[in-house]
Amino acid sequence: MTRPVLPRLAGAALAALVLAAPLSASAQGFSMAQGGAQQLQVFADQGIEWHAEELRVIASGNAKAVRGTMTLDADTLTAYYRHGANGDEIWRIDADGSVVTIRSPTDTATGTKAIYDLDQAVLVLKGGPARLVTPTDSFQASEQIEYWEGKKMAVLRGDAVATRGDRTLRADVITAHFHDKGPAAAPAKPAPAAAAGAARKASGAGEDSLDLERADAYGHVVLTTAKEVITGDRGDYVAATGIATLSGAVKMTREGGNQLEGGWAYVNMKTGISKLFPAPPNGGTPGRVQGVFTPQKRDGGAAAPSGGVPAIGDLGGQ
Repeated sequence: MTRPVLPRLAGAALAALVLAAPLSASAQGFSMAQGGAQQLQVFADQGIEWHAEELRVIASGNAKAVRGTMTLDADTLTAYYRHGANGDEIWRIDADGSVVTIRSPTDTATGTKAIYDLDQAVLVLKGGPARLVTPTDSFQASEQIEYWEGKKMAVLRGDAVATRGDRTLRADVITAHFHDKGPAAAPAKPAPAAAAGAARKASGAGEDSLDLERADAYGHVVLTTAKEVITGDRGDYVAATGIATLSGAVKMTREGGNQLEGGWAYVNMKTGISKLFPAPPNGGTPGRVQGVFTPQKRDGGAAAPSGGVPAIGDLGGQ
């Protein structure tokens, strides 16, 4: 049996549905699955269809799902549920639209389609491209972004890009590992409850944001900093140390067109010191490091060397 679509009423969120969701740990960071005992609320302007035999609910028209501090907005939401001991509970949500947006107080993900498996605590976001933005970093991929809440890990597939300030890491696939960035410190002096609550809400205090711990890149890796472009077959970046390494057929091009080639690059983004070696320190095929250096003209311009070393903007993947 299928329930009819609820009638249209102008100018308001017209239909609302409250369903239970699986119980788990209290919410941290970018999470809708880990919502504790909080209910999942679904709203829609055009109405909600309840397909009882198929165990699904379809919300259409400016549809929104809310659980705790997490919101999911789309043109259409389809919630799949099951019968549990404590009533019906949602185990999956599909979101479709010109723009699908998932928000926490600190982090935002956007795409054109999202599949949220609450049992597995996994979000699959697709779009052109799909994006995940945190207070310090932005991530995007042309195929999809998978976010694994339990592992605090995002997998970016297809033309993957991770950006922090003037640093950009590109590859076919990037895995980003996060840890919860703790809530803001409490005020030094006591404040009235209402004022303290407003201050916490305005500042985001009490809400954990995703903080990048490490990123690993695979296939056609390109690392761009303010002074150089480095390409390789595989790379990694550790946020706490600001150190990135690239391996494989590594090429390093610096300002002025100077270029080095080797097997393993070490880049310290805090000190600005980059090093190139024949092979990784843990072993590898023996080789040599070679370079092409462009002499500078007296007027500050660079003379083109024989063989034509490409400028930074001419490198593949940029």
